[in-house]
Formats: sequence, structure tokens, C-alpha cells
Amino acid sequence: MLSNQLVVELKRACTVKNLLFWIAIIVFLPTIRFYTIRNGYQFYKPIEVFQETVSTIIPFLFPAIAISIYLPSFLQEKKNNFISYTRTRIPLSTYLLSKGLINACLTGLVTFLLIFIPFVFVVYLEPNIGIIHYTPIDKNAIVPDYTFSQLLSHGDLIYGLVYSLWVSINAVVYATIAFMLLLTSNNPFVALSIPFLFYHILNFLTGVLGVAMFSPLSTIFPFNIVEQPLWTVLVPFLLLLIILIGLLIFVKRNQKEWMI
Repeated sequence: MLSNQLVVELKRACTVKNLLFWIAIIVFLPTIRFYTIRNGYQFYKPIEVFQETVSTIIPFLFPAIAISIYLPSFLQEKKNNFISYTRTRIPLSTYLLSKGLINACLTGLVTFLLIFIPFVFVVYLEPNIGIIHYTPIDKNAIVPDYTFSQLLSHGDLIYGLVYSLWVSINAVVYATIAFMLLLTSNNPFVALSIPFLFYHILNFLTGVLGVAMFSPLSTIFPFNIVEQPLWTVLVPFLLLLIILIGLLIFVKRNQKEWMI
């Protein structure tokens, strides 16, 4: 039953409008940033160009990107009283689980491609095109290392895959938190705003407290801070998981109230 419903939900989600929107996210945002850095920046190697390409715009919009991939479609169904119509056709638990899984899968896939496709282009294709002018590395050159640069010792591809996966996992958690909030809140604007506000408020607080290495932004997109031990990226992530688990428990215990 669940597998059949997943297929149904995937078909519903993959409309032409949504596909074009997802392609626009994957292509448009990195392209804007790449265009602005192609001149006027000094680069020594392609990996630096990639890191700069996925900085600034994508980090600032990250929670909004994660939430916008699937949840607007779910919100529209909620406004149309989806629970009342669903009960007569399929168990509500199966329906909501399929929605949550599709939300997680699509969000994870789109955000993974949002990072990995620019990585492939910048590291493997662009050097053959010659858009970026690379400065030869000399003994006086200072090449900064960022968190996750530790993985470069295993090869560029491993770095690109692991880092893209890390970003996509975080996007899934933010999108799932928003999904849980949408289920229980009568105000969808507040429900969708909370993950975005949490992300930026915690960034501000960690900066004020002098622990920027634990900010959500710097642990997902660590290109504004010097290299940190890999364990530091787990601190805000574990906090998000605790929040998500708490929401899951709350949704389960108060199911009768929000189903009305």
C-alpha cells in the first residue's frame, strides 16, 4: 500500500511546473554566483572556484530552498482539506508517511544536485573551457582550507560527493521540520518561517557568543570560516535532530487534535 502511494505522490509532484522550478534552482542559483566571480577573484585551483560558487547566495537562502521544493504543493492540498477526502480512500498514516517521504526524497535530490552539478562543472569541465583564469601557485601563496577539505586527501570526487550529500541531508531535516509544523499549525506562514528564522537567528547568536564554528550556516557552508574539525558540523545538526524528534512525538501524541 505504501509503495503504491509513493508512486502516486511522486507522479503528482513531478508536474512540468515543478520540474522547471527544480531545474531553475539547480542551474540558476549557482550560475548567478559563478558569473559574479569569474573575474576579479584570484584562484589557484578549481576546488576554490567551486567553494566560492556555492557560497553567499545558496547559504543565505538555504532553508527557503529546502522548504520550497515540495511543501508548497502539500500546503495547497492542506488548504483543500486533504485529510477529510483522504480518510475514505487510504489510511491517513500511510498518506502522510508517503507525503513525508516524498518531501524528504525530492528535497534531498534537488539540493544534492544543486551542489554536485556545479562541482562537476567547475572541477572537471570548466578547466577545459577556460572561463576562469588560474594563478600559478608559488611558495608565498596562501591557499585557505575549509571544513571538509580534509576529504580532499581521498580525491576531489570523494570530497564533492560527501559534501553534496551533507548539504542534502541538512536540507531534508529542515524540510521535514517544516512538514511537521505544517501538520499542526493553523498558520502556514508561521510554520514555514520558523526553520528559516531558526537558521538565521542561531547564526547570529553563535557569532555574538564567539562560537561561529557551530553556526548552522558555517557548518553546512563552511567557506566563511577557517577549517574546523569535522565533529563541529554535528553540533547544530544534532540540535536539529532533537527538534525533529520532539516534533514527531508531539505530532503523534496530538494527532486527534490536528486531524480535526
